[in-house]
Amino acid sequence: MYRNLTLRQLRVFLAAARHLSFSKAAEELNLTAPAVSMQIKEMESDLGVEVFSRTGRRVELTTAGEYFLVYAKRIAVTLREAEITLAKLRGAEPGTLRIGLVSTAKYFLPQLLARFRQEHFGLQVRLEIRNRDQMVELLRDGEIDLAVMGRTPADMDTRVEVFAEHPHAFIASPEHPLARQQGIAPVALNQFELITREQGSGTRVLMERFLKDRGLTPRVSMEMSSNESVKQAVIANLGISFVSLHTVGLEVAYDKVVVLDIDETPITRAWHVVALNGSAQSPAAEAFRYFVLEHGAQILNELHPNLSK
Repeated sequence: MYRNLTLRQLRVFLAAARHLSFSKAAEELNLTAPAVSMQIKEMESDLGVEVFSRTGRRVELTTAGEYFLVYAKRIAVTLREAEITLAKLRGAEPGTLRIGLVSTAKYFLPQLLARFRQEHFGLQVRLEIRNRDQMVELLRDGEIDLAVMGRTPADMDTRVEVFAEHPHAFIASPEHPLARQQGIAPVALNQFELITREQGSGTRVLMERFLKDRGLTPRVSMEMSSNESVKQAVIANLGISFVSLHTVGLEVAYDKVVVLDIDETPITRAWHVVALNGSAQSPAAEAFRYFVLEHGAQILNELHPNLSK
């Protein structure tokens, strides 16, 4: 019954399982939602089981679908490794470079890619932007070649390399009471409301660690899933937030937000480029890794020339 399964059906299934949405899978694959639904139905007919349960427009993996997903991912990884091996034998680069990045990195990675592609014209790039926990899953499942992130996974066999410093600090509206003060004690945060990123965000983890280590308990008034939403809330003077300073360069330059002069901040961590050990890396992925390690810090310094101040 499995003889009729096609690679196209597997790709459709993996996209639908990743998004839990036929319409989003269709958008990723440049298909129509009815075409995705038809491919899934044909695959289910061949398998003899339903892999998705459907309630209106909402879809979820069935138990059979969850088991099949494990094997579908293995097939996808094996095919990717075969593609990479054959490309190396041809002396050519595969046509697509798959990069995963935490949402904070989207503020500088396009500039790195633009310069990289000047030397690799015609290379296609697929970007997957997720929070930190979701990025780890993509890396574990072999759905990306490399990840650009701050806090790296501790429970995976990965090759982790630092390429730049990554400062974090508290920001506020210029109208906030703390905006023009200097040498602010961290305990002052207890008097004000905080706006935070969602659970699973590396920035959120770093902020919570800072507060816990100092016994601070400010009230969290808002939780948001994007840096843009956080910045707009701060600009509207709805509270203080803790952010990567690489996300607020324009806002600081135009005095939309200010970096608070809180003692023991900024907190400087590092940017990393991460790959799974033991997985085959395409020539394009290896070339991009070397490029980031050689030029990443320089490009970030060019984008944020006043950050050290």
